[in-house]
Amino acid sequence: MGIETEYGILAPDAPELHPTVLSAAVVAAYPGIATGTTLEWDDPIPIEDAHNRMLANGARLYVDHAHPEYSGPEVTSARAAAAYDLAGDAAVVAAARVASAELGVEIGIYKNNTDSQGASYGCHENHLLPRSLPWESIRWALPAFLVSRAVITGAGRVGIGQHGERSGYQLTQRADFFETAEGIQTTQRRPILNTRDEPHAAPSRYRRLHVITGDANRCPFTTWLKAGALAGFLACLEASALPGLELADPVAAFSTVSHDTSLTALLELADGRRLTALDLQEAFSEAVAADAVRRPEAYEADVNAAWAQVLSDLRNDPAVCADRLDWVAKRELLMAYAVRLGLNPDDAWGGPRLAQLDLAWARLDRPGPFDVLEKAGRVRTLVTPSEVATAGVEPPSDTRAWLRGTLVRLVPERVMAASWDWMAVSDTDGRVHRLDLSEPTGLTAERVGAVPDAAAVDALLRRLA
Repeated sequence: MGIETEYGILAPDAPELHPTVLSAAVVAAYPGIATGTTLEWDDPIPIEDAHNRMLANGARLYVDHAHPEYSGPEVTSARAAAAYDLAGDAAVVAAARVASAELGVEIGIYKNNTDSQGASYGCHENHLLPRSLPWESIRWALPAFLVSRAVITGAGRVGIGQHGERSGYQLTQRADFFETAEGIQTTQRRPILNTRDEPHAAPSRYRRLHVITGDANRCPFTTWLKAGALAGFLACLEASALPGLELADPVAAFSTVSHDTSLTALLELADGRRLTALDLQEAFSEAVAADAVRRPEAYEADVNAAWAQVLSDLRNDPAVCADRLDWVAKRELLMAYAVRLGLNPDDAWGGPRLAQLDLAWARLDRPGPFDVLEKAGRVRTLVTPSEVATAGVEPPSDTRAWLRGTLVRLVPERVMAASWDWMAVSDTDGRVHRLDLSEPTGLTAERVGAVPDAAAVDALLRRLA
C-alpha cells in the first residue's frame, strides 16, 4: 500500500506568484534524484527533470496539477504508511523553507483538500490487489465502504459546497467534489470508484486500486486507521467474506454522510434497506474481525481492534474521539473557540473566524492549532518522532522501495532514470544496467543482501541486471 498527497501551496505576501511556480521551486529545492518516472524501457536516457524527484527513502516528490505532491514508497503495514506520510509532510516543509529563502517570499504549505474557492486537490491511497479479483466484485462492494468510512477518515471542513457557499461544518473536505459513481478521471467529474488501472507491477498478476475519496489527515491515528481498515476490507473482499451492502446512490450518500455530524442520517441501499454510515462500518468491521479469526495472517490485529473501538466510541459520544480523528478534534476546537468569542456556533460556521482557524489547522510550515493540541498531549501520536525521522531518510526494507532508495542514496549521480517498477543505473565504467522492479516484494533488503557503500553497487548491478 502507499499514500500520495497533493499539498495546498500559497505565498501569502505574493499572491501573484502562480502555484505552479511555487510548486516547482519547492520540488527543485529538495535533495533527491532529478529523473523521469514516465519513461518506457526503450526511451532514451539520461533525462533531467528538476520537478520530478526520486528520494532516498524510496518516495517520489514532483509537481502535479500545480501542487507539490509526495508519493510515499510501497509499504506492507498501516503503521509504515502513517510514518512515511508524516515523513512526506516534513520533506515538503523542509523544501518550502529552502525555496522561500531562494525566492525571498514565504511559501505556505497546507495539508488540506480544498481552497473553498472551487478547487480540490487529493490525498490518494493505493493498494495492490491480485488480478484474479474480479473488477465486478470491487464495483459491487467498495463504494459503500468508501462512503461510510467518512465518519472515521474525514478531515473536517468549515463550509458546505465546492465554494463553501453555505454555512456549516462537515466531516470531509472531498465529498462535495464527487459527481459520478465510477470513472477514470481524478480532477473533473470525480468518481467514487476510480477505474485507473496502472499496477506499476506485472499487469497479469496485479491491479492497483487507486482510491481518491479520502482526505489528507493531520492526526496520525486517522491516517493509520484509514490505510489499515481499507487493507482489512480488501482482504475480506478477496475472501468473499463481506456482507451484501450496496448503496443505491453512492454520490448522494457521500454528501449525506459528510454533511451529517450527528451520524444518524439513513442511507438507502440497493435492496431498499436504510442504514447509517455507522451501521455500514460496523457491519464491515465485524466481517473483517470474523474472517481474521480464520485467517489472522491476512490482517493487522491492532487495526481491527482500533477500528471496532472507534466505531463504538462514535456511536456513544463522538467527542471521545477528539484525540484520534481529525474531524472530531477540529470540530471540538472550533466550537470551543466560538464559545470563547461569544459566538453562536451555528452562526459562526459561516463566518471568517472559524474558516481562518480551519485553514490554520492545515498549515504545516508554521505552528498552528493542531500543533498546539499535539504538544499538549491531546492527540495520539501513534508513530514516534524517531520513526518519522527514519522514514524520511531510509526506504522500507520489505518492498522493492528498499533497492530504489538505497541506490538513490549511494550513487545518485549514476541513477539515469527511475520508475516504480524499474531503474536504469550506470556502473563505474559507464555501462547502463536496467533493473526490473516489477515484483513489489521482490528486491527487498533480505533478498538482495547488504549494500554497504557505493563500491558495492557495481557487483550488485552485475548480479541483478
